[in-house]
Formats: sequence, structure tokens, C-alpha cells
Amino acid sequence: MEQVSSPGGTGSPEPASPNNPLTGQFPLEQTPKPRGRQRLLQGLQRISSSPSLAKLTRTKSSEYKGGMMASISCVSLSSPMSTYSLSQPGSYSSNFSAGYSTAPTSPGSPFGGSSYFDAKGRTCIRERDNIASDPSSPRSVPLPPDVRPTSKGLQGFPTLELQETFPGSRLKEGTRSFPRRPNFNFWKEMPHELKVQVFLYLEPREIIRASSVSRIFYEMAFDGQLWTNLDCQSYYQQITKDALVTIILRAGSFIKNLNLRGCIQLEKQWLSLGTRMHGQECRNLESFNIEGCKIERPSIHFFLIRNPKLVHINMPGMQVINKSSLKTIANNCPLLEFLNVDWCSGIAAKDLQRVVQSCPKLSDLRASEVRGFDDKEFMLDLFRTNNLERLILQNCESLTDEALTVLTCGIKPEVDPLTDLPIVPPRKLRHLDITRCTALTDKGVRSMAYNVPALEGLRICQNPALTDDALSDLLVSTPRLTHLEVEELDQLSNSLLIKFAKSGSAANLEHFSISYCESLGDAGMLSLLKAARDINSLCLDNTRVSDLVLMEAADMVRKRGSNKESTQTPKRGLTLVCFDCQNVTWAGIREILNKNAAVWTMRSVSTAEAISRSATNNADADASQKSAAPSSPILLYPSEIITLKCFYGYQPTVTEHTKRVLRADWNAALRLELKWAQWQIANEEVTAAGVAGIGGRRRRRRARQARQELLDDESTGADGTDAEGEAAGNAGGGRTRRRRARSGNCAVM
Repeated sequence: MEQVSSPGGTGSPEPASPNNPLTGQFPLEQTPKPRGRQRLLQGLQRISSSPSLAKLTRTKSSEYKGGMMASISCVSLSSPMSTYSLSQPGSYSSNFSAGYSTAPTSPGSPFGGSSYFDAKGRTCIRERDNIASDPSSPRSVPLPPDVRPTSKGLQGFPTLELQETFPGSRLKEGTRSFPRRPNFNFWKEMPHELKVQVFLYLEPREIIRASSVSRIFYEMAFDGQLWTNLDCQSYYQQITKDALVTIILRAGSFIKNLNLRGCIQLEKQWLSLGTRMHGQECRNLESFNIEGCKIERPSIHFFLIRNPKLVHINMPGMQVINKSSLKTIANNCPLLEFLNVDWCSGIAAKDLQRVVQSCPKLSDLRASEVRGFDDKEFMLDLFRTNNLERLILQNCESLTDEALTVLTCGIKPEVDPLTDLPIVPPRKLRHLDITRCTALTDKGVRSMAYNVPALEGLRICQNPALTDDALSDLLVSTPRLTHLEVEELDQLSNSLLIKFAKSGSAANLEHFSISYCESLGDAGMLSLLKAARDINSLCLDNTRVSDLVLMEAADMVRKRGSNKESTQTPKRGLTLVCFDCQNVTWAGIREILNKNAAVWTMRSVSTAEAISRSATNNADADASQKSAAPSSPILLYPSEIITLKCFYGYQPTVTEHTKRVLRADWNAALRLELKWAQWQIANEEVTAAGVAGIGGRRRRRRARQARQELLDDESTGADGTDAEGEAAGNAGGGRTRRRRARSGNCAVM
């Protein structure tokens, strides 16, 4: 063993030990073990000073993107160059470690005697040019003292924390805060884009109110970016004419959708408004709606001429519209797609011909009660363009069979000898409304068969001359039909509905109305309901349908789906209207109420499979089923219900029942349906027994009692309590409610 002299100078050799490589003695006072962050830093220090890492260099960061400028990368953990000493002169090398450790306990530093990985970390500043030209140059510099990080384990170093700007906050001791900016205005310093986003959360009427707060808010409230969609339909009564004029003028070229429906307060402002528009005010309009406005013809022409990008023009019922107005539209609005001139008595179909020729993108034309639709030249232009997808011609008495035939088939088309059908391109019509066109007969409507395959909505009402022959082929040849209204057609029969249901075209039907078709009854409607399983609107008032149709509809809607959560509210799946149907009784109404609140019970599939498997494995099937543990049943609640409109005497109970179902109060709904049925049964007993005799009085008393119980139950509030505040009982035997005091009755009875 190697001998060394003692520190006292006696010269007596002492053996070296791992604890003291010089003297071999154990130190009297040992330094405490580092903990927490100090322990982690010391471990990283020992790893970075290992000789095995001396010749290794760090690879360049993949996320570093330098370009002639330095960037702060990370805190250096190893020596930047291997040419520096790995240990201080006083560190313990492997010669004095006696074979116990080869890693130095205090690594050297290229910048003097201080430890390389000290508490004051370094930040590596890299430059692409420096790395490429001089790889031996140092790549790390110390952080400035005022931005060095701090921690719980490193004491005595300055800290840096941002001062909170919220009132009432306090800074920690030893922290340095930023000075407050003098005369700082939060709203004034906010970027303009953020101010716009804040105001976009307000309703238009709220923005108008905010304009009176200050001058700054006034300028912001009438910024054009807030009024790209100026729709005054919902708040035109609350907005003043001065504010409306200011918006139109200040918004400038930002307004794209201008809806002034019902704004009668601008009656005397239109001429002055036109004289004040000198720049780009209202030059980028795409939608223009002046329905119900009192506006003069020159002002309308002024807006039409200034906006060549108009796509949507809605001005129904404007008596000031004439031939010159349509000429202005044809000359200045080539991008027009929607035109509504319903009830404009100053124009004719011939005036619309120029608009159709000049606007090739016109796809929606609404010209109800416009005269002159017997003009074959105009209909031929519509046939040649074949761009119309929606055509509304209500109350056009001039529309004849010949004009409708030209619209769908043209003039003298080629006829297929096999099918006897005209060979013409299919029409793009998707919605057609020819209500109250009294000049039409079966011949004109039949000409549309097999020529409008894209038809989705058809409305033919109040045409008494139409029969089954007019609609039989048309309904069969429209597989995309979703909305069908054939009201007040007395000559339609059940055979039309049966043929329509068998054709397969009724599968996509969503809305169906046969109101006042007094010849239609159960035979046709039952077939249609079995074919149209997804229908959501059904109007059957003043028809011959009975309770069978209501029961079929209730069963169809109940089978559409179920929910396992009792608190999940259902949605309205079908709206059924059956006013003044003589064959509909309270029994059919009760069937709908019962199915709306019906809760089905179902056992789990896993339990049924377990029972069946045990029955097949054992010889005795009965014993295996008895040994199987019964599972709790699964309750299925309705996911869709029927909204019913029926006889006015039944409607209050139906409305209250629907409210309870929509809030998922199933027990209360079932209780109401039961008491209403008991009252109806008692009334029928009174009617059957007559008014004389003791039995009649007893039945009348029971009817009055049932009615009073029904009224008490209907008075139950939405929170499950009645008017006296007592909780309502449920159908399963809950707490019985106290009966109300009734005055005016005999105490004995």
C-alpha cells in the first residue's frame, strides 16, 4: 500500500483509504447530503464532467433556424471544448482514488477556478456563420444577472417576476416589478381588430345603444365592419331613422346584405339619402330587401344602378314597381339569382321576359298574381334557359294548360313511339307552386309527368277541376318528392294514395297535407303511413280519417327509437293536425297520449343468452332457467313524440300532456292520461244511461268527480307541485295530494 506523510509533519506513514485518500482518516465533520434541486444539479454536474464525454460534441438542434443572427438555445450542460482541463488542480484524480471512483467530484472550468456548471446557468448563443468558420470558438456565454432563473434550492440569487396588472394583487418579497405606464387607456390602446370582435358579440339594437356612451363608442358603433349584414327585420321598430341613415352612410362599402323590411320611418329620407351618397356607399350590395317599405321608384332605381353585384332582390307587394324597374334590373344586375315580385300589380309576364334573357343565373322566380302567363313566348324562353329551380305562381288565373305544356315540353317536341312521351331534356325544377290557378285541368298537370325528376316540393291547392288522372303519373315519376300539398281537391280518392304508396316515391316524403279533401280516408292514409316511415308533418283536418290512422301514426313514431336515460327529453318527431275530423274520437287521442309516454321494459341480451346456453348444456331446461340469476329490466323511454292538434275540447289536456312529456316527467304524463280517460268514460256512461233514475244521478256524480280530479291534476305546475305547493303523486303510488275544497256542492252528495 502506498504510504504518505501525515499532515502533522511526524513523517509516520498512514494508509490511504477511500474516505481520505491522503491520510486515510475519516473526516470529523461530514457535509450534509444535497437534496432536491441541489442533488439533481450535482448529478448533472458529475455526468457532464465525465472523461467519456470529453471528446463528444453536441449535435446541432433540429429546431434551430439561424440566419446571420444569434438565438438563445439552451443552458449548456457540458464543456464546449475538449481542450480544457476536466478537473481543477486540487481535484482528486484516479491516482488518489484508490480504485473507488474515476469521475472527479468538482469538474474544471475553462473560465477559471469556478465550477463549470454553477448555479448561474449559461445560455448558448449560436451563429451559423461562426460555427461554419471557427468551430473552436466558445459557444456559450453567461446569462445577464437580472434574467437568471431562480429556484427553491438556489438561494441568494435575484428573481424576476412579472407584476400582475389585476387590482388587489400583491407582489412577493424580493421580486422586481415593471413600472406602470402613465395615462394608460385600456380601450384606446386595444387594437382596432379586437374592438371589432368585442362589438360583434352585441346585438344590433345593443350596438345602437352603446353609440350614446361616448364619442369613441359612437365612432366604433358605426364602423362598417359591424354592419356587413344589416337586417332590420327584427328591430326596425326600436331603431330611429337617424341611426339607420347613419349606418347606411357610415358602413360604406362593407354592407352586403341590406334588409329594410318594414322600415316605414325612411319614407321621407330616401331622396336626401340618395343625394348624400357620393362615394362608395352601398355599392357592394348582394342582397336587397325592401318588402313593406314606403319608398319611391327613383330611389329603388338608384340602388339598383349602384349595385351590379346584386344576387338577391326581394320586393313583393311594391305597387311602384313597373316595366322600367324590371328593365333597370335586366340592364344592371347580370348576376341575379333570386327575384321576388309577388303581388306587384304594375308588371306582367312579358316584362319579366327581358330579365330572364339578361340574367342567365336566375334560378328562383316568384311572381304570384302576375298577369300574362298565358304568353307562350315567355314560357318558351323559360324552357330554353332551363335554369329555374323554384317557380311560384300562386293565384295566376291566366296560366293555362298550353302555357304549362310549353314550359315543360316546349313546342312540338319529338315523341317516343314506345312510351308516347316527349323527348326533351329533363327540367331542373325542384319546387313548383301553382295554387289557385283555376284555368288548369288534368291535361296541363299531366304534361309534367316524367319531365321533372328532380321535383322535391309540389303545391297544388284549391283547383277544383283536378282529379286522380292529373297526379297519378306525376307522383309516381318524382322519386325525390319530400313536400306535397294537395288541399281542397274534392275529386281525389284513396286509390291515388294507394298507387303513390306502392310506387316507392313516398319513401322520402316528409310533409303531406290533404286538408279539406273530404273523399280521402283510412284506406289511403294507412297505406301511405306504412310507406313513408320518416314523415314529420301530417295535415288531415276535415277528412274522413278515423282513430285507426292515429293509432298507426302513434305506433310508427314510437318505434323510431328509444332512450335508456329517463332524464333525456324527447324531440318532436311528427306534427299531426286532425281538426274537424268527424271519425276521430277520444280513443284515438288517448292512443297518441299513451304512446308518447309509453315506457317499454326489456331484459338485457347478455342475460337471455346466458339462460339459453345453460338450457342447452343441462338436461333439464327448466332447472337451468330457474338457477339463472334474474337481471334487472332495462327501461326504454321514447325518443320522439307526436305533437297533436285536435278538437278544441281535447286540446288543453293534449297540450298539458305534451309539456310533461317534453320535460321527461313520465309519471305525471301517464297520470294525466289515465284521469282524462276516466273522465271520458264517465261522460259516455252518463250519455248512455240518460238523465232519469237513480243510476243516472250516480253516473253524473262520478263524471263530475272524475272531471274535478282531472282539473286538479292539470293545475299541477311544471315543478311537480300544485297551486297549494304540495308535491304531486306519481302513477306508481306516490304521496297522495290533498283534495281541494269545493264550494257549491251538497254535503251529502
